[in-house]
Amino acid sequence: MASRQVMAFDLGASNGRAIVGDFNYGKIVLHEVHRFNNDAVKLGNYLYWDFPRLFHELKTALVKAKNMGFVIESVGVDTWGVDYGLIDEEGDLITNPVNYRDDRAAAGMKQLLESFTKDELKLLTGMDCVTYNTVNQLINDKFLARGHAKAMLNMPDLFNFFLTGIYSSEYSMATTTQLYDYENKTWNWPLISKLELDPTIFQKVISSGTIVGDVKEDLLEELNMPSLKVSSVTSHDTAAAVRAVPTDGEEFLFIATGTWVIVGSKQKSVTMNDQVMAYDLTNEGGKFPHVNLLKNHVGLWMLQESKKYWEKAGHSLGFGDLVDMAEKVSVKAHVDITDERFFEPGNMPLKIQDYCRESHQEVPDSIGEIVLVIEQSLAKQIAESMGHIELATGKAYEEVYVFGGGVQDRLLLRLIGEYSGKKVVVGPKEATAFGNVLDQMIALDILKEDQRIKVLKASM
Repeated sequence: MASRQVMAFDLGASNGRAIVGDFNYGKIVLHEVHRFNNDAVKLGNYLYWDFPRLFHELKTALVKAKNMGFVIESVGVDTWGVDYGLIDEEGDLITNPVNYRDDRAAAGMKQLLESFTKDELKLLTGMDCVTYNTVNQLINDKFLARGHAKAMLNMPDLFNFFLTGIYSSEYSMATTTQLYDYENKTWNWPLISKLELDPTIFQKVISSGTIVGDVKEDLLEELNMPSLKVSSVTSHDTAAAVRAVPTDGEEFLFIATGTWVIVGSKQKSVTMNDQVMAYDLTNEGGKFPHVNLLKNHVGLWMLQESKKYWEKAGHSLGFGDLVDMAEKVSVKAHVDITDERFFEPGNMPLKIQDYCRESHQEVPDSIGEIVLVIEQSLAKQIAESMGHIELATGKAYEEVYVFGGGVQDRLLLRLIGEYSGKKVVVGPKEATAFGNVLDQMIALDILKEDQRIKVLKASM
């Protein structure tokens, strides 16, 4: 059987990597060929993403893969949600994409809430009203207000455009804008009109896992490559990872683990009811036309920040060491991980001790005890969110699929099972890359959709 190879360009909000997916003998083997930092840059009045540098990293990755002997047939890009770039009439980037943490997003949300309540917007869009949503950025975008934009393209679509010259908006990423209409499966034109946004900048929404087109000839010549296709994968990184859950069920419960932990349920359509409103759940697109009902949590951030604190105090400890220490102790305490103090960096162990002291609980003293409190608190919150999702969907799930970096944290997995009473099924650590590669393989007709789970299980 001839080997078939594609490249997943997986771009996160702090770093990125390029991974070649090599399909042979019924399974996919992943090969990381390039890794790089993705640092936001403060310049003048804005916090930007350095898009030209990121596009250079993509070109570097393709050349590296070629020089390593891989024959890449397609490239697929996935990124975080919400951010975008503007293209002018000549097909040039008007300005570097502005980072979702920039102050303009909060100012835009303030403007938005002068015309709508949060509940009204959620009912209109299916999404929670949070500062960083694309809609808040667009209504306060001074570059857009100048009237030179032909197209607004979310980050993966921006890469696809500069690779192919073709304008498109992939479904899962379009839904992160809070400007998508799930019922009519297109942009929310009435809302766009009411917000007085130019409707012509919104491009045709395409299905996840389709071929956008061929890489432009001048770029192929620069890269010294004979041909290369661009696949529009399920390009929101969380949605891409859900594609790598090892089940062919139409609906299931999952936990995406990392700096943030996302508890969710894959659904056939948008879910909107009193429970969704009461429990602050949100809807985001998966692979078209599915919708993921989600709840975001601060996740392993608290553990990462605690590790930094202990390292400054002279303790050289890996995450495995921290888990080992936590498994040897016992402490009856939890913290509310949604408390604002835990969102800010610095002195995390001291904040945890202060919270326990203020709430008249046992105060953790050792490193192991503090780690255990973090893990217990996170697992408890995750279990509560699973219960909220079950109430919102009217379904009871016997098992939950866990994927991402947290699958290596055996203590967290055990605690999730204990608090929720559910069977914890471990999925791939590299779920986003697998989802990206699988979508490309299906788009290229190397695999059929009904072969996806068999190949995935053989590859894990």
